[in-house]
Amino acid sequence: MTANTVVIGCKLPNGFFMQAGDKVHTIKGFNSSNVIGGHGITEDVPAELWGAWLAENKDRDLVKNGFVFAHSDAKNTTSEAKEKAKTKSKTEPLEPPKDDEVK
Repeated sequence: MTANTVVIGCKLPNGFFMQAGDKVHTIKGFNSSNVIGGHGITEDVPAELWGAWLAENKDRDLVKNGFVFAHSDAKNTTSEAKEKAKTKSKTEPLEPPKDDEVK
């Protein structure tokens, strides 16, 4: 990581394409291989892109409910992801029925 990048946590299953102007970056969701606390973790996102995207999207539920967030280092992003592990986005996988519930 550099001072010009951030680490993003995302509680959506498939992540999303973060776009601001002509810049686009793929943000990983919880279906990715790098998951902490139910959040996909994406490193090395340009800080300028994050700032521009956040300014454009600050009123979206995704941001207001904390389903996407960023820090300048992985340690703080990991900590926040762990703190928010029980936060529900309503996009979690369904729990399979237990054997005694199947008829």
